[in-house]
Amino acid sequence: MYLIILLQFILASSFVITKALLSIVPPFLLVGLRMSLGGSILLLYTFIFNRSAFYISKRNIIPLLSAALFGVFITNGLEAWGLQATVSAKAYFIYNLGPFFAALLGYLFFHEKMTRNKWIGLTVGFFGFFPLIFNDLQTQHALLNSLPELALLISSAATIGGWISKKKLIFFQHYAVTMTNGVTMLAGGLCSLVISLFMETYNWSIIANSSLVHMLLPLNILLTCLLGYNLYGWLLKRYSATYTALAGFLGTLFTGLLGLIFLHESVTWEFWVSFIIVAFGVGIFHQEEEKRIRNEN
Repeated sequence: MYLIILLQFILASSFVITKALLSIVPPFLLVGLRMSLGGSILLLYTFIFNRSAFYISKRNIIPLLSAALFGVFITNGLEAWGLQATVSAKAYFIYNLGPFFAALLGYLFFHEKMTRNKWIGLTVGFFGFFPLIFNDLQTQHALLNSLPELALLISSAATIGGWISKKKLIFFQHYAVTMTNGVTMLAGGLCSLVISLFMETYNWSIIANSSLVHMLLPLNILLTCLLGYNLYGWLLKRYSATYTALAGFLGTLFTGLLGLIFLHESVTWEFWVSFIIVAFGVGIFHQEEEKRIRNEN
């Protein structure tokens, strides 16, 4: 449980740092730089310290391509694009709708058992998002506001597909976590750079000479690519994809606090009502998952 909390703090910190960087760097360029550099570092590490794991076989190709497309390119690109126009805590909250996709995909493809209490927890969590949605419908620009949020929702679904492909590689094919993340990050990062080249406009000299970029981009790579993704990959060996994703409600709380402190963001009371309801649903799910782990041990 402590590693789950640490993971969510790392991801929340990265989310807030990404939000700060987006004030200077366009979303797909930021994703391309972060993932390409992070993936290259992981591949170099694997080549030097775990040479036997430095390979790609035919059976690895499709899961790697799927993880790169869904888990890196689509997930991070749409996440960054949606994050530009959304308060970071709310963005993280929407992004963590992933458990509902994870529950279905994990049940269908990995035969992860869904008990009655797990379904109750997921149902409570689903209805917990209603106050947040209702609040958005009261605004005059609900449709405009919904576009970034729709991007975050698609990103949420894509990331679960990516993690399921990674779980297939790591758990069933016994592929090294660092090699898996290195290949998928590099491939997804290069795709993002290509998209950025054709779709985004920016002043490269401003970006290259920005002290904020010099300070935060390496930190973002460290937190996201080197710590977050690899810790997540390791946790997939112990916890189900659904539970690992469900724990994201902790990251929502961390993101809200960090966004308030460093970005001076604030969130509405409807947000906190939704957060409490979802947290209650997660608590129900958590009890069932811990029971499963105890029975397996």
